[in-house]
Amino acid sequence: MKSLSIAAALLLVSMLSFSAVAHDGHHPDAPNPSPNASVSQEIGYEVVTITHGSPGVKGREGKVWGELVPFNGGEPRPWMAGANGSSIITFKEDVKINGQALAKGAYGLFMIPSADSWTVVFSNNSSKYGIMQYKKEEDALRITVKPTEAPLQEWLKYSIEKTGDVSADISMRWENLKVTFSVEAPDKREGH
Repeated sequence: MKSLSIAAALLLVSMLSFSAVAHDGHHPDAPNPSPNASVSQEIGYEVVTITHGSPGVKGREGKVWGELVPFNGGEPRPWMAGANGSSIITFKEDVKINGQALAKGAYGLFMIPSADSWTVVFSNNSSKYGIMQYKKEEDALRITVKPTEAPLQEWLKYSIEKTGDVSADISMRWENLKVTFSVEAPDKREGH
């Protein structure tokens, strides 16, 4: 009887272990397949922060852009510019993005890629899962940028590179592409 109880307990433990494996084949204790990340940089007098999920290429070279992330397939819901929900960009003061005014605040950062040009969208819906309720009429700003080829970047990465006292370039890199836009904060020094 005791051996039957032990066998039943072992069977129960193995069933619980099996059921703990997620539907996508990943164990819940395994690392996040698209780890969450953030980058911050002081630009001018305040900080700009981007939070996002970082998917990996994972052997899909040549299949990320146009396949995994479809070209021109983002309307009416563009790509969330990362993984695990919307990417969020926060400005602590009013800025200019590629020369166009954008008020301080948090924005959903979305992108609509194509082979030749990309639309970068700053949405007033800054919810982590705002992509699920995306509405074009909530866009605060849209800009068009040209993607450039770049060395292989395994994990999606945002970088903020200072270009002056109150300016910087923000770039998104993943697989073999880089998408960049400029940010300029107000210069509050006398005479500027």
